[in-house]
Amino acid sequence: MVEEIVVTPFFKRHRGHMPATIKLKADISEVGQDVVLESSVKGYGKEDVKVSASANSIDVDLVLERKDSAEVKFHNSYFTPKPIDPSKLKIELKDGLLRVTAPKR
Repeated sequence: MVEEIVVTPFFKRHRGHMPATIKLKADISEVGQDVVLESSVKGYGKEDVKVSASANSIDVDLVLERKDSAEVKFHNSYFTPKPIDPSKLKIELKDGLLRVTAPKR
Protein backbone atom coordinates (compact mmCIF):
# COMPACT_ATOMS: atom_id res chain seq x y z
CA MET A 1 0.00 0.00 0.00
CA VAL A 2 1.13 3.52 -0.46
CA GLU A 3 1.69 3.94 3.23
CA GLU A 4 2.36 7.61 3.72
CA ILE A 5 2.26 10.84 1.77
CA VAL A 6 3.81 13.78 3.55
CA VAL A 7 2.93 17.25 2.29
CA THR A 8 5.39 19.94 3.33
CA PRO A 9 4.54 23.68 3.46
CA PHE A 10 6.23 24.10 0.06
CA PHE A 11 3.79 21.70 -1.57
CA LYS A 12 0.80 23.36 0.11
CA ARG A 13 1.81 26.66 -1.52
CA HIS A 14 2.54 25.08 -4.91
CA ARG A 15 -0.40 22.74 -5.38
CA GLY A 16 0.70 21.62 -8.86
CA HIS A 17 3.65 19.69 -7.45
CA MET A 18 3.69 16.18 -6.02
CA PRO A 19 4.12 15.55 -2.28
CA ALA A 20 7.61 15.26 -0.85
CA THR A 21 7.62 11.70 0.45
CA ILE A 22 5.89 8.52 -0.65
CA LYS A 23 6.54 5.15 0.98
CA LEU A 24 5.43 1.73 -0.21
CA LYS A 25 5.32 -0.82 2.60
CA ALA A 26 6.49 -4.31 1.62
CA ASP A 27 7.15 -7.49 3.56
CA ILE A 28 10.04 -9.70 2.45
CA SER A 29 10.46 -13.23 3.74
CA GLU A 30 12.17 -16.50 2.98
CA VAL A 31 9.77 -19.32 2.17
CA GLY A 32 11.58 -22.59 1.53
CA GLN A 33 13.94 -22.06 -1.39
CA ASP A 34 12.32 -18.72 -2.37
CA VAL A 35 12.40 -15.09 -1.34
CA VAL A 36 8.90 -13.57 -1.34
CA LEU A 37 7.95 -9.87 -1.42
CA GLU A 38 4.34 -8.91 -0.65
CA SER A 39 2.85 -5.44 -0.82
CA SER A 40 -0.65 -4.01 -0.98
CA VAL A 41 -1.10 -1.92 -4.14
CA LYS A 42 -4.88 -1.70 -3.91
CA GLY A 43 -6.35 0.61 -6.51
CA TYR A 44 -3.56 0.00 -9.04
CA GLY A 45 -3.77 -2.38 -12.01
CA LYS A 46 -1.23 -4.53 -13.81
CA GLU A 47 -0.49 -1.65 -16.18
CA ASP A 48 0.51 0.51 -13.19
CA VAL A 49 3.00 -1.91 -11.58
CA LYS A 50 6.42 -2.88 -12.95
CA VAL A 51 8.76 -5.25 -11.12
CA SER A 52 12.41 -5.96 -11.86
CA ALA A 53 15.27 -7.42 -9.84
CA SER A 54 18.99 -7.83 -9.44
CA ALA A 55 20.84 -10.52 -7.50
CA ASN A 56 20.30 -8.68 -4.19
CA SER A 57 17.17 -6.56 -4.61
CA ILE A 58 13.64 -6.43 -5.94
CA ASP A 59 12.58 -3.13 -7.54
CA VAL A 60 8.98 -1.92 -7.73
CA ASP A 61 7.84 0.93 -9.97
CA LEU A 62 4.30 2.20 -9.48
CA VAL A 63 2.55 4.69 -11.77
CA LEU A 64 0.73 7.02 -9.38
CA GLU A 65 -0.85 9.26 -11.98
CA ARG A 66 -1.12 9.65 -15.75
CA LYS A 67 -1.53 13.18 -17.03
CA ASP A 68 -1.56 13.95 -20.74
CA SER A 69 1.47 12.07 -22.08
CA ALA A 70 3.39 12.11 -18.79
CA GLU A 71 3.41 9.69 -15.87
CA VAL A 72 4.14 10.35 -12.21
CA LYS A 73 6.01 7.30 -10.93
CA PHE A 74 7.15 5.94 -7.61
CA HIS A 75 10.21 3.69 -7.37
CA ASN A 76 11.62 1.71 -4.48
CA SER A 77 14.21 -1.04 -4.10
CA TYR A 78 13.95 -3.73 -1.45
CA PHE A 79 17.06 -5.66 -0.44
CA THR A 80 16.63 -9.42 -0.28
CA PRO A 81 17.84 -11.46 2.72
CA LYS A 82 19.65 -13.90 0.36
CA PRO A 83 20.84 -13.58 -3.25
CA ILE A 84 18.11 -14.43 -5.78
CA ASP A 85 17.89 -15.43 -9.44
CA PRO A 86 16.37 -12.30 -11.07
CA SER A 87 15.69 -14.13 -14.34
CA LYS A 88 13.10 -16.39 -12.67
CA LEU A 89 10.75 -13.91 -11.00
CA LYS A 90 7.14 -14.94 -10.53
CA ILE A 91 4.91 -11.86 -10.29
CA GLU A 92 1.29 -12.03 -9.19
CA LEU A 93 -1.15 -9.15 -8.74
CA LYS A 94 -4.53 -10.23 -7.43
CA ASP A 95 -7.13 -8.35 -5.39
CA GLY A 96 -4.70 -5.48 -4.73
CA LEU A 97 -1.90 -7.71 -3.40
CA LEU A 98 1.43 -7.76 -5.23
CA ARG A 99 3.39 -10.98 -4.62
CA VAL A 100 6.84 -11.44 -6.11
CA THR A 101 8.53 -14.82 -5.72
CA ALA A 102 12.19 -15.35 -6.65
CA PRO A 103 14.24 -18.51 -6.15
CA LYS A 104 17.33 -18.21 -3.95
CA ARG A 105 20.68 -18.76 -5.62
